[in-house]
Amino acid sequence: GVYIIDRDRIGSTGYGFPCRWPYPGTSGRRECAADIEGTERRVTDMSQWNAVKKTWKMAESLRRQRGGLVMRYFLDAIGCGYRHGASPENYLVLRFYELKDAERYQYLTSGRSSKADRELNRRLSKEDARIMAQKHLFYRQFEGLVKREYRYVPDTEPADFEAFLKGHECIICKPSRGIMGHGIRKIHTKEIEDIPSFYEECRKNNMLVEECIVQHEVLEHVRPGCVNSIRINAARDQKGQIHLIGACLKCGGAGAVADNFHSGGIAYPLDLDRGCVSGSGRNNTEIRDYDRHPGTDYYMPGLQIPHWEQIRALVNEAMERMPGIGYVGWDIAVTPDGCELIEGNCHWPGGNIIQLDGIGKYPQIQKCLEGAAEEDGKEEKHIIG
Repeated sequence: GVYIIDRDRIGSTGYGFPCRWPYPGTSGRRECAADIEGTERRVTDMSQWNAVKKTWKMAESLRRQRGGLVMRYFLDAIGCGYRHGASPENYLVLRFYELKDAERYQYLTSGRSSKADRELNRRLSKEDARIMAQKHLFYRQFEGLVKREYRYVPDTEPADFEAFLKGHECIICKPSRGIMGHGIRKIHTKEIEDIPSFYEECRKNNMLVEECIVQHEVLEHVRPGCVNSIRINAARDQKGQIHLIGACLKCGGAGAVADNFHSGGIAYPLDLDRGCVSGSGRNNTEIRDYDRHPGTDYYMPGLQIPHWEQIRALVNEAMERMPGIGYVGWDIAVTPDGCELIEGNCHWPGGNIIQLDGIGKYPQIQKCLEGAAEEDGKEEKHIIG
């Protein structure tokens, strides 16, 4: 397998007990790699050193933004890595530097999310893991919930590809295995000068081309030109009941094509029951609060998300379509007529953005891990908000 050593992406602490994760689609599962030898040991040492360097840079950033001692932030963050499985990004975004240790125990950190993934997704088959990892397979699996027209270029004939381009003024081009919003481009088809060359480029790089989603006007006002999506993390407990763990509204930053938190985006907490923005937004580099979107000056707290009950129902249906899945972060677009599934983030659903309301979500995950649903022995499954 290919060993990914970015601890913020794979959910390990980065300080002592890394996870071995073959690239999605090879085995579909991660396993603990505390006992590794030879080359794997060297990879571990390098991973730990990279994590230390990342933590130091984070501590320097905190000193620049709020004062204090770099070493104090650094040592505290290292301690949070060991005690709470917190990554440097957890420490910054969730503001662990302001919390007491008892409060930190409530948060779903990278290490705790990794454990939840291993336990709750242990029944995920290799084939289902491939589906969740590759967007073109995902779109087929969730047909009807994914409503936009698309083409997976390696499976598309040149004539059909050209007809697709001529049928749309604007398209989104993205890698089938892309993560964190990387590699996504918004392209005006009239600007494509050489369609055969563009086709070959997309085919060789396993790209998807798809029509642009038209989002609801309420969200278009927030950040025009970028689909500002809803993220809802959902988990299935040991008795099969589906729980909504947390939610947020992801908004694109200035000039961004995607709303991804790791590509300059801003996330705002959402009230799961009412579907409204419940507080200020944050990004993953600064410690300021964003009551207003920095690109449009749109005031966010209290904003009501349209079609909220349809969104909740979509999450339930998506979970039911793949019974082996136990913990996933669903990205959903809000359209004028309802909602549409964008993607599912299975092996790293992201914990920071669903905890920006200041309420740690680890106790809810623990209940799922323990199978602590109140109703026992019922076959009927339903959403618990």
